[in-house]
Amino acid sequence: MSGHDTALMVARVLTTITTIMLRISLLPDFNRWRKKRNTGDMSVMPCVLLHTNCYALLFYAYAIDEMVPLFATSVLGVLVGGTLAYYFYRWTDYKRATMKIFIASFVVCVAVTIYGTLAIAGRTGQSRDAVKTTLGFITVATTIVLYASPMATIVNVIRTKTASSMPFTMGLVLLFNSFCWGFYGGLLGNAFIMAPNIAGFTLGLVQLSLTFIFPNDTPKDIPVVTCRNAQARSVVLLSPLQDGECDRHLSSVDSREYVAVLSPRQDNV
Repeated sequence: MSGHDTALMVARVLTTITTIMLRISLLPDFNRWRKKRNTGDMSVMPCVLLHTNCYALLFYAYAIDEMVPLFATSVLGVLVGGTLAYYFYRWTDYKRATMKIFIASFVVCVAVTIYGTLAIAGRTGQSRDAVKTTLGFITVATTIVLYASPMATIVNVIRTKTASSMPFTMGLVLLFNSFCWGFYGGLLGNAFIMAPNIAGFTLGLVQLSLTFIFPNDTPKDIPVVTCRNAQARSVVLLSPLQDGECDRHLSSVDSREYVAVLSPRQDNV
C-alpha cells in the first residue's frame, strides 16, 4: 500500500467519524428544546439546511459512486435533519416563519429530485461527466449555505451580546469536519468536495470567535429566594416604597402562609 493510499484510508475514516458527529451535533440543542418545550431564540435554518444539503448530496454521491462516507452519512443527515426540523416546528413560537423556510426547502428538494433523477437516467442529454459537474455545483451551493447556517443569528448575537442563539456544538464539530473533508477532497483531487469545506472551515472559525467574544453569560445579580419548608407557601410581590411614602401595613399578608418578596428597585431614580 502506497503512502497516498494510506493517507486516503486515514482521511476516509476521520471524515466518516467527524461527519457522523456533525450530523448529530444538534442533539444537545434538541435536548434543551425537549426540556423547555421551546426552541428559544435559535433559528430553524441549521436543521432545515442539514436535511436539504444531505438530500442533494445523495444524488451527487450516487453519481460519483462514493457510497462511503459520502452517501452513507448523507442518509443519516437527511433523517436527523428532518426529525429535528419536525420537533423544532412543534416547539417554536414562530410557526409561520418556520413554515416558509420549510416550503423553500421543499421546493429545492423537488428541483434536485427532478433534475437528479432525469440526469442520472440519461434523460437530460448530458454526458456523465457533465452530470457530475452540475450536481457538484448544486452540492457546493447547499454545503456552503449549510456551513453558514449557524451564522443565521449573527445579527442577534451582536445585538444581544450573547451567543446563546448560535449552536456551539455544531460550530465546533463543523470546524473539524470541514478540515477533514477538505483534506480528503484534496487527496481525491475533487474540487467540489474541497472548495466548500475550505469555506466551511473559515465560517467555523468565525463562529467560534463570536462565541468567545460574546459568551453565554447567565445573570448573576438576580436574588433567588429558596424555601426549605416542604409546606407550600404563597408569594406576594411588593413594589418598593417611594421616598417620603409612609409604611403600609399589609394585614392581608400577615400570615405564615405568605412570603413577601420585594420587586427589583433601581437606586438613584
